[in-house]
Order: sequence, then C-alpha cells, then structure tokens
Amino acid sequence: MKAFEKMLQFVTEKMAWVAIAAILGCTALVVTDVIRYQAVNKPVPGAHEVVELIAAVILSMGIGYLTFVRGHVSVGLLVDLFRPRVQAAFDLFNSVVSLAFTLWLTEGVLEMALRNLRYGWVTGVLEIPRAPFMFLIAVSLAFTCLVLFRDLIRAVMGIRKGG
Repeated sequence: MKAFEKMLQFVTEKMAWVAIAAILGCTALVVTDVIRYQAVNKPVPGAHEVVELIAAVILSMGIGYLTFVRGHVSVGLLVDLFRPRVQAAFDLFNSVVSLAFTLWLTEGVLEMALRNLRYGWVTGVLEIPRAPFMFLIAVSLAFTCLVLFRDLIRAVMGIRKGG
C-alpha cells in the first residue's frame, strides 16, 4: 500500500505542477493579449480558444492532487462527533459514491476524446486539435479514480480496525 501511495503522490504532485505552469502560461497570454490590444488595438489571434484549452489543463491536472491531499471541502461538524468506526463508514459511503461518479465521468470524457480524434475536431481560429486535451482530462480523471480507490481501501481498513 505504501508503494502505491508513493506512486500516486508522485504522479499527482507532477500533475499539480503542470497545472501551476498552465496557470502561469494562461496569465502571461491574457496579459500579453490585453497589452497588445491596448497598444496596437489588435488582440492576440486565437487567445480566447488557447485560454479555453489551458483552462481544461488547469482544472483537470489539479483534481487528482486536490483529492490526494483531501483539500476539498468536507462537512465535518456532524461527522467528527461520531466514533472513528462510524466516521470510516461515512468515508466509505463517500468514497463509493465519488468513485462511481468519477468512473462514469472518466468513461464519458474518454468517449468524447475518441470522438474528437475520430472526426478530427479542432478549434475555430488556430485549428488546434481538441482530442489531446480531452485525453489529458481523461487521464487526470483516471488518476483521481485511483486516489478515490485508495480512500475506499482506507475506509474499509478503518471500519475493520475501528478507526
């Protein structure tokens, strides 16, 4: 289990670094677009669609790490009052529902990526292929599923051991 967690931590941290780099790139592009528009009254061609694609990278690459460090919002006021085994049961339920939803979402995004690849769909102005970005989102969601599976295993162990 430790090796699995170390691998997940390593991969999700690298994905978070990709998201950080994408944020910096997106910020640089938007600033350049605004300055160019103010200076010569011409925006950077295709800036909007590049920002859209970068936003997909930012959001998808951060999900796995956020799930790994349990940085999401949780309702602990009521659950924290229960015994550890009951808390683990709540964690198990939450993990099962989250994993099921994320698996379903991963499958849908993968189907959409394959459709984008099959039909050769591209962006409007710069004609950037959309499929690689969709595959990136699917891979990120797949790693999020692995993290949620780890949480599910932890919850089962918590129930069996009593917290």
